[in-house]
Order: sequence, then C-alpha cells, then structure tokens
Amino acid sequence: MGASLSINNESKVIWLTCPDCGSKIGIIISVGKTATPIMSIEEKVEDWPPSNLVDKLGNLGIDMNLLNIEETNDQTIITPKKFLGDQWGSINNAIRELGGNWIREGRESRWEIKKDNSE
Repeated sequence: MGASLSINNESKVIWLTCPDCGSKIGIIISVGKTATPIMSIEEKVEDWPPSNLVDKLGNLGIDMNLLNIEETNDQTIITPKKFLGDQWGSINNAIRELGGNWIREGRESRWEIKKDNSE
C-alpha cells in the first residue's frame, strides 16, 4: 500500500496522497537555469587552505586594518590598532580558533599565537 501519485503538467505540481489518512500533499518541482561559477573549482583549491595568518583571519571575516601583526621566532603577536569595542568579541573568537590567547596588560594587551617549532 503506497501513496498514490498524480502530476499536473500545467503547474508542475506533484500531488501525493497519504495512504494512512488520505491527505493530499503537493510538491512543486522547479527547474531553474544553472548558475555560472565566478571561479573554477581549481582556482579556489589553489588558494585553500590559506597559507598565512593574515589570509586566515581575513577568511574568518576579520578586518585586518584594525590589527597589527608582528612575527617573532616563536610566536605571532597581534595587537589592536585602536579600541575595538563591540568588535573585540568576534576578533577574539577568530584568533582563538587559530590557537591565540588574549594577554591582558592594559595598553599593552595583545593576542599571542605560539608557533609550532616542529616544522
């Protein structure tokens, strides 16, 4: 005992009838035009994963004009260029995803991301 099926060609609606309760369920099938990709998949793969910290943060939606980045031998230090206000939380979350920790030291507060020395 399966559901009965009827097709209305004018409106592209497929009607199913429930075998248990007899209710009709209409399913609309729409065929649109195919989207044309802006970039080929090969071009996207070449740029992924991002190779440097600036690209990674940019891909996480961070405005890099708000931050200074300093590289040392054992860590990356990221400092805000100005008071971030409501933007601090989203920036902090993005940097934490990359392994960073917020160091609270007043005007010298910063994020530090330790480098993996096994490379």
